[in-house]
Amino acid sequence: MIFSKESALQQVKSLLQIYDKLHIEKESNQEIILTGEILVNRTASSYTLYKTYHIEVHIPFESDKLPYVFDIGNAIDSNYNHQYKDGPLCLETDFAIRIRFVDGLNLVSWMQEFVEPYFFSYEYYQRFGCFPFGERSHGIEGILQSFGDVFQETDNIKVCKILMFIYSDRYRGHLPCSCGSGKKYKNCCGK
Repeated sequence: MIFSKESALQQVKSLLQIYDKLHIEKESNQEIILTGEILVNRTASSYTLYKTYHIEVHIPFESDKLPYVFDIGNAIDSNYNHQYKDGPLCLETDFAIRIRFVDGLNLVSWMQEFVEPYFFSYEYYQRFGCFPFGERSHGIEGILQSFGDVFQETDNIKVCKILMFIYSDRYRGHLPCSCGSGKKYKNCCGK
């Protein structure tokens, strides 16, 4: 998802109508930065969170970078492992977020599907020691889990084979079948 400046501004306008405690802090030729508070009012797994968070949201445009968010109110413990070393919150793998933008996700939905659940999951984890919606691994393992979700496959070896098949520049019929049969694709599932 690459935002043009015009589409970013239009989506920011909608975002500010829903999250009226946010405001445009800075606008440049590369990004829009929003700061302010969001109220997270969510219930899941018999736990309710009603809490305000002070955040900074960066919305890049004319770039393949995704929107990202910082906790500037210090609500998230600095040792929490779902935060990048340079500060942005680790909401989900980039692939998973990109797929949602391709499916029509907008900034309001991004806030509701990724940012708010991040804070809810953090508070739930702090209280109960586990994550209410599960936890995505970091690094390549998490990336493979994201692709596995799309392919509805939990075996990372099969996910790798599917990816090799998709991204191979060789004639695909001669590749080993991703089902693991050992046969060439054209002689197995390719039929």
